[in-house]
Amino acid sequence: MLAANASLASVNHRFFWGQSVVQALLILLSISQSEAGGAFLSLFAIVALVFVGVPHGGNDFFYRPNKSLRGSLLFLLYYLGSMALYAALWFVFPLLALLLFLVISMHHFGQSNFLSDRWFVPESLLWGGWLLVYPVLMHLPEAMAVFSKMLGDPTVQNYRAWQLSPSMLLVIALTFGLVYAWILNRRNIAHRWQYLLQWILVSVWYWVSPLILGFVVVFCLWHAGQSMRYQVVYILRDTDRSVGRVLMGFMPLGFVALLAWVVLSVWTTQNALSTFSFSRLDESMPLGLGFVLLSLVTLPHVVVMDGIYRTESHR
Repeated sequence: MLAANASLASVNHRFFWGQSVVQALLILLSISQSEAGGAFLSLFAIVALVFVGVPHGGNDFFYRPNKSLRGSLLFLLYYLGSMALYAALWFVFPLLALLLFLVISMHHFGQSNFLSDRWFVPESLLWGGWLLVYPVLMHLPEAMAVFSKMLGDPTVQNYRAWQLSPSMLLVIALTFGLVYAWILNRRNIAHRWQYLLQWILVSVWYWVSPLILGFVVVFCLWHAGQSMRYQVVYILRDTDRSVGRVLMGFMPLGFVALLAWVVLSVWTTQNALSTFSFSRLDESMPLGLGFVLLSLVTLPHVVVMDGIYRTESHR
């Protein structure tokens, strides 16, 4: 794998240490199990999702290869067309659509963390797989309920009785950690101890948080926020834009996400906004629909960013 520009790396900078401190504080807050702490965690996740999680792909249009009117229209056609085709796949073959969502998400999470320039990179696949698989193993009943809603198949919930014991989950985590550390060392990954610290923080967080809250925080803190920083640095290298102007390019989708949240909440229950809690999210909005909508945006976004990570300008 070709080495990426050091300024674009996911670790070894002040932003990474800030992420680590925030994650450690969230872990302590979750362990406290206080009512105020739980309310703060839910608020933190909502704000992060609206202003970081969803908008982090908002600059995709900037990366269109042909910036003429014709090129811009073709890019929009590709972007919206791929979303429409993927939506059709959800209707016709929902299981295939779900598997595709999981595979591209695993690749994207790993690629953005290690800035890999191809699909098969061991540390990248391990990291992306861990972010998705471990919370599912930790909360199998809840995860099966989510998959059931995404697939529109109530029989999937028959697997909700499955639950791994804490000792088994600990063995899985320790085994994975040893393999992950060995791969990082074997492949001589720069700053591997920081990548290990990142893994420890995420794993502990998953252990002390509910399924949806845990994943939303990891998605926003360790992927979306990281990706926004990467894109800001990447764009500023070749343009005379200010940091504020680049960040503002992400923001419109944040307000769209907020509007979508309000609409979905009103659609499902009149009291959703006042009674919201990530611990019982399935009572306050159609969770399966939310993940399906996320997948529609994810597909073209992953393709756009994959192209960026493979380009020479990224090196």
